[in-house]
Amino acid sequence: EESVRSLESLLRMCFAQEPSAEDLYLMLGYNVSVPPYVRQALFSRSFDNNDLLPKIRKPVLISHGADDAVVKPASVDQHMAGLAQAQIQMMANAGHAPFWDDAATFNQRLRAFSDSL
Repeated sequence: EESVRSLESLLRMCFAQEPSAEDLYLMLGYNVSVPPYVRQALFSRSFDNNDLLPKIRKPVLISHGADDAVVKPASVDQHMAGLAQAQIQMMANAGHAPFWDDAATFNQRLRAFSDSL
């Protein structure tokens, strides 16, 4: 039960606007299917791949919610330092799941980026 409450708290952090109860519990359902030891390993890992960023030669679109409480928006600056060719989509009124908070804007920008390739 504590595991479910923790997952629910984490999920709520992912959105700038609260999802409907139906959507929240759907997401909770598929997150609960991940075994607790796997979730623990994901949260306890520590890695930094910034050394790999300059090696990426392909076009990159970074979409980030301005209200992201999971990965702070300042991380975009760190990524930009290694990805000169990246295009940034900082989405207002969106959290860690900008594709959910503002699907229309996210999809429009993704389509424009894809069309530009």
